[in-house]
Amino acid sequence: MSALYIHIPFCKTRCNYCDFYKQTQLIDPSLYFNALEREMEFRRDFFAPGEPLRTVYFGGGTPSVYPPSFLQSVLDKAATLWPLDAVTEITAEANPDDVNDATIRALKATGINRISFGIQSFIDRDLRFMGRRHTAAQAVDAVRRVQDAGIGNVSIDLIFGIPGMTLREWEQNVLRALLLNVQHISVYCLTIAEGTVFGRMAAEGRLTPATDEACEEQYLLCHRILTDGGFEHYEISNYALHNRRSRHNSAYWDGTPYLGLGPSAHSYDGQRRIFAASDLKGYLAGAGTGTIYSVETLSPRDRYNEYIMTGLRTSDGIRREVLTSRFGAQALIYFEYMAGKLLQSGALVREGDTYRIPPERFMVSNDIISELFYVDE
Repeated sequence: MSALYIHIPFCKTRCNYCDFYKQTQLIDPSLYFNALEREMEFRRDFFAPGEPLRTVYFGGGTPSVYPPSFLQSVLDKAATLWPLDAVTEITAEANPDDVNDATIRALKATGINRISFGIQSFIDRDLRFMGRRHTAAQAVDAVRRVQDAGIGNVSIDLIFGIPGMTLREWEQNVLRALLLNVQHISVYCLTIAEGTVFGRMAAEGRLTPATDEACEEQYLLCHRILTDGGFEHYEISNYALHNRRSRHNSAYWDGTPYLGLGPSAHSYDGQRRIFAASDLKGYLAGAGTGTIYSVETLSPRDRYNEYIMTGLRTSDGIRREVLTSRFGAQALIYFEYMAGKLLQSGALVREGDTYRIPPERFMVSNDIISELFYVDE
């Protein structure tokens, strides 16, 4: 099974924390979507012949800035190139202020059956601080409109570690999310990245990031509330009700091949990573040719380290038989030797044939995982 990602790199405004590739100047959508179709033709042989797609994901940017008819055109084109009969999840990201009843009906008519809202907070003060366009009331209204339209798989994003946000305010954010009866919640710690508005503010001394202790306290509180509310904490930043994991994102974590289309999009075929240039002008001119890509061929060591990294980000963890089948018995011996001291400290647990990081250690997972990487002597 394989996954298809379509990048729509346009937003009406740029949030103060955002360091993703995107454009705030909208262009004629026909220019962009025609380029996407040329790229699809060029990469039609990316998947093995007859390999069915499992998921399609429209991300951004903000796919909802353009009419759903353009998303439909991409799906129609994809259907001429790859088998779509096995697709069970088609996701579109959306901003709360972009959707109305007509838009939602049009999205549903395309076959899109999962909506992911970038809500980030239910506190208007924090939304203004982060540069979000919507209000808390608009966020709640957008979710309810989608649910009323019969789209029964809704995900929302929340951000913790916002400077000035109290633990009580964060608790109210998480509880508000639970009351919306959504199926999936992604929770991210605010990152202050160079080149962003927040990055510049921090460099100038006008922004003090939340402390590591505050972020950890908020993270653990969120874990408790959501798991008590019936959500499975299945990946470091992701919670889902039963059988409502993001199937598309799971492809990134279990090594499933995926094709990414659009400027800055990444692809993975099991051996190589292919990167499209983060350049809209260059993309529009070069889509449908090989000029827009760079390629990284992964060594056996790289693939091993990526499996360790992605596997331990999830509640599924690292299974001994999977590690052996992919990398050989020697790799299992190496892993279990390196895991010894982590098991003793409780940073890693073993349950049967599976190794996992306990949720209370997820906030320091990068340090734990790096201890298990294979490195050349």
